[in-house]
Amino acid sequence: MKPLLAPAFLALLSLSGQLFAQGQPAADRTLGEVTSIDKDHRGLMLKEDKGGTVDISIGEKAFVLRVPPGETDLKKATRITFGDIGVGDRLLAAGTKSGDKFEARTIVIMNKADVAQLQQREQEDWRKRGTSGILASIDPAAKRFVLTVGDKKYNVVATDKTEYRRYASDSAKYADSKAGTLADLKPGDQVRVLGNRDPDALSITAEKVVSGTFTRVAGVITAIDSEHGDIKLTDLISKKSVTVLVTPRSNTRRLPEGLANVIAQRIVPNGQSTPAPAASGREGGRGGADAITDLSQLLDRLPAISVADLKPGNAIILAGSPQEDTAHITAITLIAGIEPIVNAGASLVQNLIGGWNLGGGGGADEAAAALGQ
Repeated sequence: MKPLLAPAFLALLSLSGQLFAQGQPAADRTLGEVTSIDKDHRGLMLKEDKGGTVDISIGEKAFVLRVPPGETDLKKATRITFGDIGVGDRLLAAGTKSGDKFEARTIVIMNKADVAQLQQREQEDWRKRGTSGILASIDPAAKRFVLTVGDKKYNVVATDKTEYRRYASDSAKYADSKAGTLADLKPGDQVRVLGNRDPDALSITAEKVVSGTFTRVAGVITAIDSEHGDIKLTDLISKKSVTVLVTPRSNTRRLPEGLANVIAQRIVPNGQSTPAPAASGREGGRGGADAITDLSQLLDRLPAISVADLKPGNAIILAGSPQEDTAHITAITLIAGIEPIVNAGASLVQNLIGGWNLGGGGGADEAAAALGQ
């Protein structure tokens, strides 16, 4: 999971109230990404974050402002011209909307380069200070919860400034998440926490919390409809048939055979450690829980695949949102290439399902080094 665009979204959204607080007359507003520009008629097309597109016209008297990356104070904005707006810029407009037409009085943008800089900065922060795991228990009154990360349990402390987000039902991307509250958290949820860790005390002070309720399944594919993104599989644990819908927002990856073999050798029942053969000159082994955590942290580095790359007989593990009929799941994250783990025994599959989360989080570089990647 990568926290793309959300920082720019939140920064501009926080500025929208300031447009009206500074004496601006009541106005409609829209927020999104510039997809095309009509320089001759001082217009542009905006893909709105809430969905759909809107045709924006910008008169000669309109205020056009630019804010630095992540800035939430309109006083820090600088005046620019219509010609400074580019495709890919994030844009907030205040004015009058009629249907799919929008006449802007004030435009605030964060340009494409600034957005990329902000994304990079946020990604680095999540890599260094992000922690992914499964919610074990929660104490709402004390604003605390326990997060299971591999074979460790972290005590997470929230504050009045902690931001909460909830994953969309079909996406593990931060950009697709919605505003949430502490009350949304439930035991068994998959959670990412951004905050400073104390590895000795096993504690985290949470600055941001992103959570979601998902089902995890490992199975062998029995049939595929590549055109519609439908996969039928047999659940390796329950032995029941499951239908999986893979959407354009699903994160589909393949685990290289060599890496799958290493993880299989390191996952053992009850989280006990076992020696593993050297990988790329590295010796020794780590516990099964650590191997599972490594898989989660390495997720976005695995080769991307499509449904067309899969075939009956392939073993996969996935995390997704169950439909009302629990035999149907919308895939959020799907990983193929787990045959070495499946062939090693049912207990290893259960360990993998029980400890795996949607991925992301800090430590990807350390995990890659430990696995010899």
